Amino acid sequence: MRNVKQLLLDINNVYLMFGTTIYMGVLWALHFFWYPSWNVMTVDNVQDHFINPTANATDFFWIVVPLMLVANVIFIISEWKTKYRYVALLVLACTIGASYYGQALIIPINDLIATGNVTDQAELTTLLKDWMRYNDARWIIMTIQWLAMMYFFVTKRRYA
Repeated sequence: MRNVKQLLLDINNVYLMFGTTIYMGVLWALHFFWYPSWNVMTVDNVQDHFINPTANATDFFWIVVPLMLVANVIFIISEWKTKYRYVALLVLACTIGASYYGQALIIPINDLIATGNVTDQAELTTLLKDWMRYNDARWIIMTIQWLAMMYFFVTKRRYA
């Protein structure tokens, strides 16, 4: 029975690492590959080059992140009596922090631009700069989360 329990915990933690890696990877790609091209985004091309990709990402992460939160609760419970409880709590704080930035700050900008009512280039540029700044904060948060998960995986097995 212990082996089955450990297998389920391992699957849980691997899923949490999977979600963290995808989330962080998307943000690294945004920061280094896609941001520079957005300096030339216009009100004429923003729907095709911004709204469609962000809507697809939002749909994807609406599935991945809640499952990450559930996995994180299981991670915390399973590590509560070990030195890794602080790692698990840090990972949860990062997931919540990144989710806050997404829901409270980024999604409203996506929604505003998606309406098609942003017709002034200066307003669009300001919104995109805010959007990028908020995503840079998520980029840092998710990188910290990824590092915490890597610390867990590397040290847990090495020193178990």
